[in-house]
Amino acid sequence: MFETEIEGFISAIQKERFVEIKHLRDIFKEMERDIKNHKESLTVNVDKPDKKCLEKNVVAVDGSSYQEQYDSISINIATAYIYSRNEGKEKYLPNIKIVPPYYASLINSVDMKTLEYKIVLDLLNEGAIENPDLILLDGSICFPDEALANYLENVPLMKESYEEHKNIVNEFYNFILKEDIPTVALSKDPTANKYFVSLYKSMEYPSPNDEIDPSLFSGSDFIKNVGKKGVYNFISENSFIKKLLYDDSFKRTKYLEITRGLRNEIPAEMLRGEICGFYLKTIKEQRPFFVEIPSKFIDRIDEITRTLSAFSYYSLRPGYPFPLYAAHKKVELKKRYCSNIAKILRNIASKEFKDDYIVIFEPKFHDKL
Repeated sequence: MFETEIEGFISAIQKERFVEIKHLRDIFKEMERDIKNHKESLTVNVDKPDKKCLEKNVVAVDGSSYQEQYDSISINIATAYIYSRNEGKEKYLPNIKIVPPYYASLINSVDMKTLEYKIVLDLLNEGAIENPDLILLDGSICFPDEALANYLENVPLMKESYEEHKNIVNEFYNFILKEDIPTVALSKDPTANKYFVSLYKSMEYPSPNDEIDPSLFSGSDFIKNVGKKGVYNFISENSFIKKLLYDDSFKRTKYLEITRGLRNEIPAEMLRGEICGFYLKTIKEQRPFFVEIPSKFIDRIDEITRTLSAFSYYSLRPGYPFPLYAAHKKVELKKRYCSNIAKILRNIASKEFKDDYIVIFEPKFHDKL
């Protein structure tokens, strides 16, 4: 107990400084040792950018979402956008839902990912996208896992959103695998330790989709560090990867099968045990991003990374593939724009519900404090 709030914060800062920060410093020293000993076993070079790759028909899709929460309901607005070299093929797919306030954010995230898959699938089925060389998705192929459906049996709208997502995802991946269309997903800011967990589990459960030979790390401190009780569990693996590739350009980590690093099964049934993941860095000054790719296309990894390398190097956002950057900028929902859409919906509701309108759309009490 403290007489003043500031005294309490000063004490907490001192505690963090001498306990947690010291612990972090020790972890980073351990990283330096592991990187020095194992960098060659973990990484490979990537082809430098070739301008000819920019002529490829690369399609990118991204989504955006917005939410207004009230006492009784939440207004969810989501949209997806597909980028193509042919501007006439660029399309939007929006969605508006009124849902209960609980799990509203999760429902919106799932709905947004569903739209991303659906817009590509619809255009592929219509023949509007002809002979794509590569499809780029934003985020993870593994989102969301089946635990979502199992834990939310009592939330019908969440269950409904998940089932719709699962159906679209399976239809999409069945199509691209059958038509042999290389597809990869990129995570800009990965926080899950899928790569480390998969590396640790490869010691006991090796996969034919692993590029890394686990025997190289047998009995090493590095494998202990990435395990469940290892020191690297205190931080995101992203910190290790950034140090691993700090002085590099046009380099990637070796790929691993990553679904074994998840707690539950993924929605795409045909990809269970068949997703390879690796970190890729093209420009020294930029951060690496995480790439996920169905194992069917892993024999084309050099071709795919060469394409990503070119589109990342010659990008308005150096280090990140231009098609995804363009899709992100085009789909970004502005707060004022979405607020006006929600206002139109509220105006319609006010005429329908009359006196009950304020009960449904009353702002949360906390927001009025």
